[in-house]
Amino acid sequence: MRTCTVCGKDFDPDRAASDPAEEAGAIMAREQWGDDGQLCLTCLASRGTLGMMYCREFSG
Repeated sequence: MRTCTVCGKDFDPDRAASDPAEEAGAIMAREQWGDDGQLCLTCLASRGTLGMMYCREFSG
């Protein structure tokens, strides 16, 4: 278990992303923010949702 650096809740870093928002958040964590493995899936999903809505580089 690890503690999320955003919300402070404990999470399992080995649990895989299960929806597009979580996957987008994981990509952003790895490629833009450099905090891969430090955020829970809820925070990754929030980041991913915002990224898909507002970051032009994620629009298809």
